[in-house]
Amino acid sequence: METNLMELTERLLNHIPESLRLTDDDIKVLNSHADFFVSKADVIKNDFYDILFGNETTRSVFKEGERPIREKSLVEWVVKTVGGNFDKNYWAWQTFVGILHIKRKVRNDYMIIMMHRVSDLVVSEAYKDLPADEASRLKTAWLKVAAIVLSLISESYHYFYLVAISQTTGINLNLLDNLVRVEVDNLVEANQKYRLK
Repeated sequence: METNLMELTERLLNHIPESLRLTDDDIKVLNSHADFFVSKADVIKNDFYDILFGNETTRSVFKEGERPIREKSLVEWVVKTVGGNFDKNYWAWQTFVGILHIKRKVRNDYMIIMMHRVSDLVVSEAYKDLPADEASRLKTAWLKVAAIVLSLISESYHYFYLVAISQTTGINLNLLDNLVRVEVDNLVEANQKYRLK
């Protein structure tokens, strides 16, 4: 059973089609706009946590008084990301977030919609502050990073959720996967009316 985070990260990264991976040019674009991102860190942080704390469901994943700690963590993520050191440790850090999200009960739907919100802010601020061609290049690079981060977090969340079930129940991961497939077939059959015709 694969629980080595680095091995899982490498496997997930290898699944990404070559044309959708970060290029050296993308990394240079992010590096060259590090000051832009740092100048927008408070805008991103405030918007992000105002939304999460303004919603009863998403607010429930936080502990009392935790907001300043989480805000600092988000700013550190933005700064480290645009620093452009996309080595194996950076990507494994993103994969690790999937495990943390299970622990914190941060569901993938929350994570995906909030990453979209961050990306929307980054792109809109870029088009406000930068020449259009620069903003376009920054948008391309940022959206690649966001998509890769989303894929690592959501897939590691799914994978380690199954690993945790497997380890606590003693059911082999392959057997668990087969049981899920059978039940999914039943669920697909029960919900045929929603299939596009």
